[in-house]
Amino acid sequence: MSSEHLPAPSGSGQPREVSVRRAPKFAPFMGAGIVLGIIVAAVSAYTGPESAEFTRGATFGFLAVLFGIVGMLAGALVVLVVDRISVRRSRKMLAVETEDPENPASGGPEGGRKDPGTETGTTA
Repeated sequence: MSSEHLPAPSGSGQPREVSVRRAPKFAPFMGAGIVLGIIVAAVSAYTGPESAEFTRGATFGFLAVLFGIVGMLAGALVVLVVDRISVRRSRKMLAVETEDPENPASGGPEGGRKDPGTETGTTA
C-alpha cells in the first residue's frame, strides 16, 4: 500500500492533510482594472487635442470602453499571477473533521432534531 493521504470518512475523527492558502478574489482586481482604465480614458480624452469630427464626450465614451476592457484584462492577468504565487506559498496542515450539533447534515448527537425553544431571534 502506498503512503498517499486518502480522505477519511465523514465524522471519523481521523486527521487528513489539507492545503491552506489565501486565495485572491477575482472581481476586485478586475473592477480595479476597469476603474483604472476609465481614469486613463478620461485623462487622455480631456487633455489631448480636440477633434473636429467628435466631441470630447464621445471620445471619452469610446476610450472608456476600450481602456476599460484592457484594464479588466490586465486586472485578470494580475490576479492570476497573485493566485499562482498563493498556490506556491500554500502550507500543508492536518485537519480533523468534527461533528456539528447545530447542522443536521453532520449527523450530530440530536440526529438533526432541534428544540423549538432554542431558535435564534429577538425576544420581547
